Amino acid sequence: MEKKAFRQQQITRLTELSDDARAQQNLNLQQQLFASPAWQQAQVIATTISSGIEVATQPIIRQAWMDHKQVVIPQTLPKRQMAFKPYTSETVLTRTKFGIFEPTTGETVAKDEIDLILVPGLGYSQAELARIGFGGGYYDRYLADYSGIKLTLAFREMVFTQAEWPVDAYDILLDQLLVAKDGVDYEH
Repeated sequence: MEKKAFRQQQITRLTELSDDARAQQNLNLQQQLFASPAWQQAQVIATTISSGIEVATQPIIRQAWMDHKQVVIPQTLPKRQMAFKPYTSETVLTRTKFGIFEPTTGETVAKDEIDLILVPGLGYSQAELARIGFGGGYYDRYLADYSGIKLTLAFREMVFTQAEWPVDAYDILLDQLLVAKDGVDYEH
């Protein structure tokens, strides 16, 4: 399937996800992430401020702060580049033309200082650890020479055995993919 059509299909699927299913999967993904060595060893964690259809990052950000980890979030730059800046309660945010919040204050954190990047997207393949994002190419450009851990948290609706979209040579593969488990006891 062509990437543009696949993206639209995924946006529709994720929009239709029930609030209950979304909440349960978010909770399960948080539990997996916080138990992972990648999380426990990371001191600087890059993430986004999630939109309504994505895996919720706000609880992850709060936990990172409680664990005394530095959180950095992306700021988009010209020529489809981006930089990560510290995110604290003092950070001034602005909504971009893409509808996402990004920092307008703070110094750029060097790429080699970021231990873990939680990579956003719309679909992921288990076989190749390939991802399809929202189509801007910002993350593929940024991750091309990134040496830390590239990890994604995925709702079951985002995961495919094989990529059902074209995987191009410039598409950067993930290091780890955590998928919400089905039928887990969420009462804990």
